[in-house]
Amino acid sequence: MAARVQVVIVNWNGEEYLAACLRAVAAQDHDGPLDVLVVDNGSTDGSLALLARDFPQVEVLRSARNNYTAANNLGVARSKGPHALLLNTDAVIEPAAVRLLVAALEADSRAAAAAPLITYPDGRICTTGIVERDDLRWVDRDQGKRLRAFGGTERVWGVSGCCVLVRTDAWREVGGQDEAFHMYYEDVDLALRWQQRGWHCLFVPAARCVHEGHGSIRKATVWKDELGERNRLMVLARSRPECFLRELADSPWIHSAPREQVEALLPLLAQRFRADAGQGLAEIRAVLATARRPRWSLRRRMRKVREALAARFPDRFGW
Repeated sequence: MAARVQVVIVNWNGEEYLAACLRAVAAQDHDGPLDVLVVDNGSTDGSLALLARDFPQVEVLRSARNNYTAANNLGVARSKGPHALLLNTDAVIEPAAVRLLVAALEADSRAAAAAPLITYPDGRICTTGIVERDDLRWVDRDQGKRLRAFGGTERVWGVSGCCVLVRTDAWREVGGQDEAFHMYYEDVDLALRWQQRGWHCLFVPAARCVHEGHGSIRKATVWKDELGERNRLMVLARSRPECFLRELADSPWIHSAPREQVEALLPLLAQRFRADAGQGLAEIRAVLATARRPRWSLRRRMRKVREALAARFPDRFGW
């Protein structure tokens, strides 16, 4: 029998996606146990009623807080086998996906994670892995491009967390996902910490997944790009300290976010930036005290334009 896999689906008001996601998991041809767990982050829609009515066999764990990374950590902690599949509610995997991802991990003893070829419903590529750009931003490789032929399994810099099979030993070795991130850039941070321990990630194009994208964040009050920039700073503080202070001084989020949010973040940055958090916080405050404040009137006008577009065309501009 093939290896046991813990399937972890984090849900927050994802009622319209859950059924398709869970049916795709049930249709897997993996010849081994699949332990399916939905971690619910305080949904107020009909998610819990749907699960009780249509999927009574699925275990549901109610999280005390709405934190995506904390929910993933809760789910992987339940794993009784060597692998855990992290799956977004708005992602649908093809029947061979789990089997192929398990085979890829088992063929490479230093692979911490394996991800499928992930596409949007219209057939365009969503991601074939994560790449690091020269401007110290991390993006999904091939995003938005037309589907093309791929070769075999390959190493990649990192993989998206929307659908990924992780080796539970590698996950536990680095302490899982950093819960201060909540969501966005948590997969970048995890990939960097794995790299520091000698692990790597795999892209398995034979395995396939269709991802709607932004299924939960579009219902939230926070914008994806704002949360992403906040979290990029935490990645830099821990893993690119030589560039961190410069990027911090130029960060649009630092100069435009509500003061209480910035003040809450600074100690978290300091803890990741220096072994002595007090010294790190002093350096951060010194840089911010002399940083030139950009002209954000234009940024505020552009945000208003984007909000108007998102309200009129939610499928194209909404998060």
